[in-house]
Amino acid sequence: MEDTVSPKELEPWVREALKVQINVAEKAARKARSDIDAQVASIKEVVTDLLRKSEKASTEKRDDRAAYKAARSVARMCLELQDLLSAPLSGDTESYEGLKHFSDVAARLANDSARVRDKWVRHIRPYYILDMISLSSGIDKLRRLSDQSWEVFSKEGTLLHRLEEIQSRVQKIDELERSLHEQFDERNQVIEEIKRLEPQISETEHLIESLASDPKITELRKTDNRLKELRGELLTSGFRRLGRPLRKLEAMASRGEYPVPPEIRDKLSEYLKRPFTTFIHEAEGYRFLKSVLRSMQDAVEKRKLLLKQREERKVLERIENVTEKGILDRIHLEATALLAERRKYLQDPACLDVVSAYKQKKQSLKILQSKRTDLERRSKVLGEKVETVKNSLAQSVKETALLAERLAKRPVKVTVDLESLQA
Repeated sequence: MEDTVSPKELEPWVREALKVQINVAEKAARKARSDIDAQVASIKEVVTDLLRKSEKASTEKRDDRAAYKAARSVARMCLELQDLLSAPLSGDTESYEGLKHFSDVAARLANDSARVRDKWVRHIRPYYILDMISLSSGIDKLRRLSDQSWEVFSKEGTLLHRLEEIQSRVQKIDELERSLHEQFDERNQVIEEIKRLEPQISETEHLIESLASDPKITELRKTDNRLKELRGELLTSGFRRLGRPLRKLEAMASRGEYPVPPEIRDKLSEYLKRPFTTFIHEAEGYRFLKSVLRSMQDAVEKRKLLLKQREERKVLERIENVTEKGILDRIHLEATALLAERRKYLQDPACLDVVSAYKQKKQSLKILQSKRTDLERRSKVLGEKVETVKNSLAQSVKETALLAERLAKRPVKVTVDLESLQA
């Protein structure tokens, strides 16, 4: 039967399941450290005693050159060893990395001590035989103990590493839970903002509908709609196929390649930017438009403005329809009349107030709708982030549970309360 635990309960559950193995590993690591520390202390004592003897011999045997040189060599060797052995052995043997580091430091200390001994031993022989045997024995034992410490790490380090891995995975699960909680909070906040906007949008829409039912607004909207229709008719019947040639004519005039009077050139630029507005503000007969078109007709006929044969025929036909046949007369007459009527409406203060309120509410609605669109887009992004974090959390929980099962050799189920995270 599998046990069910939360992520925070998983590490204690694993430690309880592996209590015996963990105790053995920790005991072996502590013993390795204790033995090495004791051996280092023992070597320090031998070195201290040997240094004292060498200093005494250096004073008493100055006349015996060989004995004096051996004593000085012993002193130098002892000082080097003291320098090596004075630094404390670093490394926490209760952790994987700490035990590895301690084993490395101990092995390095033993090897360095042996190197120092081997460097000076040829200068010391045949003096201090018993002391050197004692020192060599201590250093060799330190090497054996460092090897044993590495064996402990090799044997027990995997268990410590797995325990630390579970601890790290539990911390990652905790971080994902916090991240998921933050994402939920942020998304809920955005949803609440959208909910607060809805009544404002609905109220503004009702006000716009109420204002739109006013006869003054109705007539203005009717006039504006008809003006839009006339604009479409103007572009279709008067300016279709003329856009590109007109732009070429403007470019030629600006470069001085074809002479166009300044007044006509200005109107050409206006027609290219705002054709309908420029057209309906012309006087009856729209002479400026006709002048612009006649300038283009002249440029085409004089081969200054080069067009393809089929395009040239269509352009000249369009120009003739406007300048000679007056196909735009009806549009100009109706549009200018509608424009005058519109101005008359807007001269009425009451009508102007209604129009101003209507425009203001339309603008307010546009801002509110834009804000709602941004919030909805943000809510969608946050929703995707929530799903990503949830999937990562589920995967992490699954992998951690499998690792714990393999380590403890017992079935376990790790659960996460997502409802509490959403609250």
